[in-house]
Amino acid sequence: MKGNLNTLKKICHYASAVMLVGAVVLAALIGFTLVLSAGTAMGDGGFSDLLSTWVGADNVTAASGIAAVVEMLMILSLGLVTVVVIYRFMKAIEREHSPFNTENVDAMRFLSKTYLIFSVLFAVVDWIARESLTIAMFLFFGSILVGVVIYCLALAFRYGSVLQKESDETL
Repeated sequence: MKGNLNTLKKICHYASAVMLVGAVVLAALIGFTLVLSAGTAMGDGGFSDLLSTWVGADNVTAASGIAAVVEMLMILSLGLVTVVVIYRFMKAIEREHSPFNTENVDAMRFLSKTYLIFSVLFAVVDWIARESLTIAMFLFFGSILVGVVIYCLALAFRYGSVLQKESDETL
């Protein structure tokens, strides 16, 4: 059992470094999108063309283009939140004696709630941006599915933490 935990801790150590790099990249992409948006708002045609290409909208000054920019920022923000939560989760596994603790359960529950909230926002913004109910519903149900799966994992980890506590008290 100890060898398995040591392997898990080692994997989490290296994976947390990857998550940290991912967080930096996503933060840079959010900054890039905000700079392009600010440049477009100031009326610079070069920024507008680049932003249109970046978000996949024909006209970023129209309502659908603005919604596409907001959608891009939401996707990047959700990615950033996900990567940061996973980073913290992996660091907690690396430093604790067991992966089954309340800190990890709380992190997964937070991430689950975030996906559930974003699912509604994605559906609304995507429908405004593309006027396509099909894609909006795909994003909605996809985000709901991810949120539910993460919540189920949180429940499993909560049960594991109860068993871990009982095991520790028995010994």
